[in-house]
Amino acid sequence: EIMNEKKIIQIFLFFNFLVFFYGYLEGFYKPYWFDEVLTISFSENIRNLSINEIFTQDTHSPFFYTILFLCIEILNFFELKSSDHLIYLRLINLISIIPIYFSYKILKKNSVNINLEITFLLFISSYFFFFFSLDLRMYFILFSFSLLINVINLNNSLETSHKFLFLISSIILSMLHVFGLTISVSILLYRFLINFYFRNYKNCKINFLFTIILLIIFILFYS
Repeated sequence: EIMNEKKIIQIFLFFNFLVFFYGYLEGFYKPYWFDEVLTISFSENIRNLSINEIFTQDTHSPFFYTILFLCIEILNFFELKSSDHLIYLRLINLISIIPIYFSYKILKKNSVNINLEITFLLFISSYFFFFFSLDLRMYFILFSFSLLINVINLNNSLETSHKFLFLISSIILSMLHVFGLTISVSILLYRFLINFYFRNYKNCKINFLFTIILLIIFILFYS
């Protein structure tokens, strides 16, 4: 019965992946909407702005716009300068494959009591997952790195084997959006309180140090 249930889940996962892949290809070449056009416009002009203008003309961090600007420069280098070629900027969300892959590897290796097939079935069946995988803003990358740091927290390896992976991911999150900082610091605060309760002061120091690093980076990018 368990094997039958697993096969059914795998069949649903396979067909949902096909539907997701088909929908992705169909939606990939659709025109950008207003917010995406503004994102591209700001990214294209970022080199003409002063440091003060870069950090004050938009409420979001300039980190994502800088990445997008580099992608535009790559298109220009290969002489893909027409507006039709700008559609390939959507491929920037493929960065998210990296944290999603690490999340999967950590969960699989450490045998956390989670059904991975159902988890990823829910992901690719989600409208949020599909919509933002095509959206030319920072939110899909934000989601993927948020998934990774939550997996590390769930795996209870934040202060040990995955501490640098957590820190790097949290720094990226904090540079992307204030939500990223909020998620990262919330996890660190939770870990700090748990470690303090169990008198694990060494881990408390790691939690405190990481929090200070993230706050400093956030202030530098948003001040």
